[in-house]
Amino acid sequence: MKKYNYKTILIAISAGILTLFASCTGLFEEYNKHQTNPGPGDMTTAERVGILFPGMLYLMHNFQENDNQMIEQMIGNQYGGYMATTNNWQGTNFGTFNPSANWVEYPFNKLFTGFYANYFQISDITQRKGYIYAWANIVRVAVMLRVTDMYGPIPYTKMGGGQLAVEYDDVQTVYHAMIDDLNNSIAALTSFVAESQGKANPMADYDLVYNGDFSKWIKFANSLKLRMAVRIGLVDTDYAKQMMDEAIAGGTIETNADNAFLPTEDNPYRKSAFDWGDLAVNATLSAYMNGWSDPRRAVYMTQTADFTYRGVRMGINNISKDTYSSNLYSKPNFTHTSPLLVFCAAETYFLKAEAALRGWIAGGEAQARTFYEQGITVSMEQHGVPIGTYLSTATNPASYNDPTPNTTFNLASTTNGGAVTVSWTSGTTTNARLEKIITQKWLANYPLGFETWNDFRRTSYPRIMPSVNNLSSVSSGGIVNNPTSINPNSTSPTTAIRLVRRLPYPVSEYNGNPANVGAAVANLLEGPDEFATNLWWARKQP
Repeated sequence: MKKYNYKTILIAISAGILTLFASCTGLFEEYNKHQTNPGPGDMTTAERVGILFPGMLYLMHNFQENDNQMIEQMIGNQYGGYMATTNNWQGTNFGTFNPSANWVEYPFNKLFTGFYANYFQISDITQRKGYIYAWANIVRVAVMLRVTDMYGPIPYTKMGGGQLAVEYDDVQTVYHAMIDDLNNSIAALTSFVAESQGKANPMADYDLVYNGDFSKWIKFANSLKLRMAVRIGLVDTDYAKQMMDEAIAGGTIETNADNAFLPTEDNPYRKSAFDWGDLAVNATLSAYMNGWSDPRRAVYMTQTADFTYRGVRMGINNISKDTYSSNLYSKPNFTHTSPLLVFCAAETYFLKAEAALRGWIAGGEAQARTFYEQGITVSMEQHGVPIGTYLSTATNPASYNDPTPNTTFNLASTTNGGAVTVSWTSGTTTNARLEKIITQKWLANYPLGFETWNDFRRTSYPRIMPSVNNLSSVSSGGIVNNPTSINPNSTSPTTAIRLVRRLPYPVSEYNGNPANVGAAVANLLEGPDEFATNLWWARKQP
C-alpha cells in the first residue's frame, strides 16, 4: 500500500478547502474525484483516523478566511480590544451591538457542529479508548471551551451517539467535566509517551501543532487546565486551587519552544486587512503600546503614513471603509504564513502571577512579581524584540486621537480609572497589580481576543475603549450597557454591566433543539438569553 504524506496534503489544501474536514464523507468524496489523491480504501486505520484531526485542530483558532472573520475578527478581537472591523456591512456590526441573527449563531454552529462531525467518528473508530481518543478529547476541550465561554451553558456531558440535540449542562458542570476529560487524557498520553520512546508516532503527519510530540500535548492540556482553573477561581475557589496545583505540578507550557501554533499559508488576518480592507488594529491596543513604547509594537501593527501607530475605535456606525482602511490607520502586521496562536508560554506566567497574587498558589506578592516579569520577558523573546527598560516603564497609555472626526479618548484619565503603568512598583494595591498582570497578559496573547474578552468580563481589565455608537436593541440581542467611561474600579449601577457579556443562543437551536435550549435559559443561564447576562464565572464581577 502506498504511504501518502498527509501532512503535506493537508497543509497544501488548507488554504482553500479546509471546510471539507467538517465532514469526513465530504472529504473522502473530494479525494475520490481525483485519481492522484487517496481514497478510504487506500488508507490504513491510523490514516483514516488521523485525517479527521486537522479540521478539529483548526477550530482552536479558525484559519478559513470567512470563519476567521465571522468569529475571531468580528467578535473575539473586537471585544478583546485587539482589532476593529472597518466594513459597515449595511449598518450591522458586533462592534455596534446590533449583529444579525445569523452572525450571532455562526460561532455556535461552526465550532459545535463542525467539531462533533469528526469527533464522533474518532470515538467510534477508537472505541473511546487509547492515546488517539485521549488526544481528541484535549482538542475537544480546547474547542468547546470557546463555545461555553461565548454562550454559557452548552450540551457537553450527554454528547454521544452522534446526536446533537441533547440536554445542556450549566457552566460549572461543563468546566468540571472538561477538566475531568483533560485529566483522563493526560494520564493516557503520559502512559503512551512512556511506552513509545524511540518509536515513530503514526499521528505525526496529522498533528499540525506538535508534529506528533505528545509530551507537548500533555503540557498543552495542563496549560488549558490552569487557564480554566484561574478563570473560575473566584466562584469555585477550593476546586480551582486544587486544579491549579495539579496543572502546575503536571508541567505546563513555560518555554516558547512549547508554544502551540497552527500553520497558515494565507493568513486570514492579513487577507482581511490588506486584501479586503475590512480590518484594522484596535485603538485600545495602539494607545497602550504607544504610551509604553512597547517593543512589540512594530511586530503587531503597521506604521501609518504619518509615521505613527494608530488604531480604529470599535463600533463606529456606518464606518467608512475607504477612510478607516487607509494608510492613516494601522493594520495587523501578519505575513501570509504567520501561524495562528493557540497557547503561549507567556500566558502561563501571567496565570501563575494572578494565582499567586490572589493567594491561590504559594508565593504571594513577591512571587506574583517574578511571574509577571517572566511573562513579559518570555513574550519579548517570543517576538524577537529587545526588552530594554520596559519593565521599569512608569508612563501611561497614550491618549488616542482619531484625526477623521478629531475625537480623543484617554484610558488613563481620572474618569477612566487613573494611572496604569508597566512597572510593578508603581502600583501598590492588589487591584493595581492585578490590572498590570491582566493587561500584560492581554498584550502577550495577541491575537487571542476571546481570552482577553474572558478576562475583561471577569476582572474588568484591561481597559477597553467602549463602542463609539451603541445600536443595541431588544430585537437584536438585548440592550448593552456602553458607558462613555471605562473605569474598572467603578461600582456605579450605570457601569455594572460593561459591553457584551455573552452571545444569545442560535435561532437554529431554538428550532432544532427547542426543549433543551429552553430549559437551559430557564434553569441554567441565570438571566435572560441576551448580550447583557453574565456567565457563571463572571457573575461576581461588574
